[in-house]
Amino acid sequence: MRVERFNVGPFDNNLYLLTSTGSKDAIVVDPSMESGHVLEAIRSRGLNLRRILLTHAHVDHVVMVRAFHEATGAPVWLHADDKLLYERAGDQAAAMGLAWPGSVPVSHWMNDGEDVGIPGIDARALHTPGHSPGSITFATPEGLIVGDVLFSGGVGRTDLPGGSGDVLLRTIRERLFVYPPETNVYPGHGALTTIGREMASNPFVGVHALQNP
Repeated sequence: MRVERFNVGPFDNNLYLLTSTGSKDAIVVDPSMESGHVLEAIRSRGLNLRRILLTHAHVDHVVMVRAFHEATGAPVWLHADDKLLYERAGDQAAAMGLAWPGSVPVSHWMNDGEDVGIPGIDARALHTPGHSPGSITFATPEGLIVGDVLFSGGVGRTDLPGGSGDVLLRTIRERLFVYPPETNVYPGHGALTTIGREMASNPFVGVHALQNP
């Protein structure tokens, strides 16, 4: 399978398109701001979008869910602990001065450990709360799509409703840092990284932070 990263919008969001060789089926993760060109690429390549997976329900990650769903019919999957955030995405948008196009119903509420992939695209949901109550990491053969849980040299903010610093650090240490050091990390914003790099040098949760919890 292949993980394609599209850096979009004013907040440096990463949208991910998952595809596999020999198939037109695809999955999109986090239809973020100003990602209309990604939708056009899906159309021009003749891809069949089978699923819209959301790492969490902060507005910058879900603002184009409706556009992708209406254009492709793909169902929306989210963890139930972010249901309230998803329902209040319009309020989030208003607070940030963003236009809100409206939402569509969630078709499926994901569970921890659930197989959320399709034939040719392997993906498993890991519940990784802390940045938001229902944050999900998608574990794939190519690496971990972590949303806003872990960044290159940083971690997700925890000052938004439902966030918890203690929960976030425990999540990273117990759910992400158990993967091999060479595991790729695909964050919701910014540059790609690896588990080993963050364990060694992340100032919030790396080896030095672990020595001084």
